[in-house]
Amino acid sequence: MRTKRKNRNPHLTGVVMDLAHVVLCGGIVVCAVMIFLNPVFYQRLFPVVFALASLIQFLHGVPKLAGYRHSHGAEGGLLAAGLVLCVLGAVLAALAVISAVTVW
Repeated sequence: MRTKRKNRNPHLTGVVMDLAHVVLCGGIVVCAVMIFLNPVFYQRLFPVVFALASLIQFLHGVPKLAGYRHSHGAEGGLLAAGLVLCVLGAVLAALAVISAVTVW
């Protein structure tokens, strides 16, 4: 017996992704400008920039991995792209932790 998939608006996912990108990238830009103006005073924002960049990478990578799972391997590039983006997100998350430990 097959379960019915809910009818979801395909544009809703795109809107949510766009809003998340705007918010995260806006946060990175604001933090970067503050760090540029006074790096010594705002040095605690470095981990925040790395953490936000990590979230963006995971935001790109996880849907690609989910798309690969649903396509049953029809598109081999999705798996590689999703894995690369998730690995880059993990590297940025590690940089955020290392930066937080060294700054605080």
